[in-house]
Amino acid sequence: MKTYKFFITLLASAGILFLPSCKETIDIAPVENNTSNTFYSNEIEIKQAVVGIYARLGRNGTNTDFATDYFWLASENRSDLLYIAGETSAQNDQLELRKYLISPNSGTVSGIFARLYQIIKEANNLLYYTQEGSYLRYRAEARFLRAYAYAELVRSFGPVALITEPIENSAAINLPRASANDIYALIISDLQYASANLAKVYTGTDAGRVGSLAANALLGQVYMTMAGYPLNDATAYAKAETVLGGIITDVNARFGPVYAQLFTLANENKYDLFSIQFASGVNTGSSLPGYITNSGSSGSPFPEWTYSTYSMQGQDMRVDTLVVKEMKKNNDLRFAASIDTGYYSAISTVPTRTFVLKNIVTKFLEKDNTNTKIKSWNDFPRNFPIIRDADVFLLYAEALVKNGKAAEAKQYVDKIRTRANLPLLASSPTLDDIKKERKFEFIGEGKRFFDLVRWGEAEAISTLSASTSRYHSTFNGQAPTKKDLLLPIPQNELKTRTNWEQNFGY
Repeated sequence: MKTYKFFITLLASAGILFLPSCKETIDIAPVENNTSNTFYSNEIEIKQAVVGIYARLGRNGTNTDFATDYFWLASENRSDLLYIAGETSAQNDQLELRKYLISPNSGTVSGIFARLYQIIKEANNLLYYTQEGSYLRYRAEARFLRAYAYAELVRSFGPVALITEPIENSAAINLPRASANDIYALIISDLQYASANLAKVYTGTDAGRVGSLAANALLGQVYMTMAGYPLNDATAYAKAETVLGGIITDVNARFGPVYAQLFTLANENKYDLFSIQFASGVNTGSSLPGYITNSGSSGSPFPEWTYSTYSMQGQDMRVDTLVVKEMKKNNDLRFAASIDTGYYSAISTVPTRTFVLKNIVTKFLEKDNTNTKIKSWNDFPRNFPIIRDADVFLLYAEALVKNGKAAEAKQYVDKIRTRANLPLLASSPTLDDIKKERKFEFIGEGKRFFDLVRWGEAEAISTLSASTSRYHSTFNGQAPTKKDLLLPIPQNELKTRTNWEQNFGY
């Protein structure tokens, strides 16, 4: 699946894909173009169009990819796992997100919103210009990706416009914000269709493309999100149990026994169910490692790990000291695979090098200073996992506990703990046991903030507030409130429509 670079040019020449422009207003709607109805004329073109939709999660013609903007800057960065040790003049959006001072004028937030609607637009184009009953796999992939985009929109921005076919701008600006229930109904329908029309997984040249396991795993996550805050639909726990229980045996067959090996180039697409694909050296690599911590504008802060011209783009983000202490105390194998406690200032011991103490997330940094393919800070080869084995195990266990079946959940929590070198639970798991495993299992992967929100408004605010106050620093901002559980609707969207209200508190 590391072939996006070959397809994007072809699609652009056909007028199907549009790279971001400097226009003041971002069109949230799929806009008809004059060539769409002639482009989807054969399987080659339709396959290229699907690959183009996947590509929107990558660099997408920009400096940063979706994983960096969304899962790191707008998610992990706002959680209790990270704190700011010092500020730089770079990436002010990152500061505002961390400090719970983000405004509707944020370029990062606007970019996330626009990118997700770009996925929806292109999925809608493919579905509109191909007939139902034909090209089932490609239509299923398009519906999966549309469902994924809507799932991220509704949990990050709340109700948004619901669009299922190409639409003109003049009509799009009059669309209301659909209810969350209506949006989730479309997501569920799309994922059920994808599950019914995809193979379980794809391998070989199709490795990295979603299968029915990914569709059902995402559906299970969606049900668990619906069951929590703000929808609080308790019936969704039983639905999550059913769908995740239906794939648990197949996911177990793909379970990676060694945690550190889940994040290596050699094992990409072996354990993940759905991941963003990256390949370095051709401007299709990941920008995420460039945001680990700050440095000067040139030179490498990690000379023993990376090539000499590597530089950083982010603020001085460090892992919560309490997390570090607990993981080290427990000899948790996930610690060394996810976090480094510092780095040497030079490769050679001559004349003198020092060890810089910083607890930083290095899970996605390829530590290879001999690599000749990585050309810039935003061109790393590591894929980014959106859904992997532990998601299914821990979400399924959580659903079982919620449904009064904690004894059945134990084996799945124990499997995660055993891989981390932790002892088996002495008794059936509690929700607190599962919450703790999710906290340590997914460090750096952008799940913690969304977990806290779905576990409840009060728990999210109190946990995030405690983290903010723990470091007694203006770097870590004001105490979060209810408004911070959603991102603001971008201001440039509100300028063009009179029937939308801004999210609470912004």
